[in-house]
Amino acid sequence: MLKRIEFILLTLAAAAFLVIVIANVSVSRASRVMQTQLTEQQQFIATTAQLEVLNRELIRALAELAARNNDEAIRSLLSANGITFTVEQKPAPAKR
Repeated sequence: MLKRIEFILLTLAAAAFLVIVIANVSVSRASRVMQTQLTEQQQFIATTAQLEVLNRELIRALAELAARNNDEAIRSLLSANGITFTVEQKPAPAKR
């Protein structure tokens, strides 16, 4: 049989291990949650980068259309979203 002091020491050691196991499980769950959030953020950034290219092409096409047709509706739509552009005047050909 165990002496009383041995029983108390083993009980304290078991309690300490139980606390360590609970802490380990908690940290692992928190780590898993953070990993999931990080993966979602990386996917969002990748998607945003792809959409940025499409966004620029769409804005360029709308600006060209507004400039070519002198369309005030498209120009005001772009302006309302903070997009401004200027139309370059082509120099007239030199007369000979």
